[in-house]
Amino acid sequence: MPAWLVLICCAALAAQAETPPWPDLEGEWASVQVLVATAELPLLGSITIHTVIGALTLVTQSGSQLILEDRYCFTQATPSTWLFRTQIPDLVMQSISPPPRQVTLRLVDCDLRFEQGWHTEVRGAVLADPARDALPIEPDDPRVVDLDGDGHPGMTIHASVLGVMNGQCYAVQRYRYALDGTVFDANTIVGFVDWTSEQNVLEATHALFLEPFSDGSHPDRSSHRFLMMRTDGSWTCDTLREHLQEMVQLLDF
Repeated sequence: MPAWLVLICCAALAAQAETPPWPDLEGEWASVQVLVATAELPLLGSITIHTVIGALTLVTQSGSQLILEDRYCFTQATPSTWLFRTQIPDLVMQSISPPPRQVTLRLVDCDLRFEQGWHTEVRGAVLADPARDALPIEPDDPRVVDLDGDGHPGMTIHASVLGVMNGQCYAVQRYRYALDGTVFDANTIVGFVDWTSEQNVLEATHALFLEPFSDGSHPDRSSHRFLMMRTDGSWTCDTLREHLQEMVQLLDF
């Protein structure tokens, strides 16, 4: 596009910003996050874990301010080695009730920005201050809840090490994330995710799963991305799973 046309476009958008020009984003959306973690695990050492999280999101809007309410569907974790496998069952993900999150739209250099500050979710426990209180370390801590109703504390996670040690661990987690994206059009929003996570294992079916480990966000910020795609309101978690591959491919930018 010629430079003069870009200037005219920006001037027009800036003038509209006083009206304001915000597109109508209310409605139901499918949301996908693609994250990459690094981890130091007992016996296995350093690995990376690619995770895809799928959710259905209801958006309400007042001008440039959005409220997003999520309903998780599933998560898929792919470690860099076949010697380790981990999976959070769909039932567990669908038992999470994340608090609503707030997003602000801003016009920046002709881009319609989609900005969400740090948002905190605590899974498997109820904390007075979700962002700052220490996570429980004991299963009988009164703040611990049986998230998925399976009779075990916290949230249930399936794990396998070396292909022979298989079982479950029962954990509490804190997931914090912020979004920096662009409203590509009234039906598509893409961008990057900044995130951190913490986890304490309360109980496990194998002693190895109780061993301390460390994990964190991969330092390459561009590897953590999100996509929101408007739906017609009829989508279920099964529909989202059917369209997951094409949505993930749209994040290859």
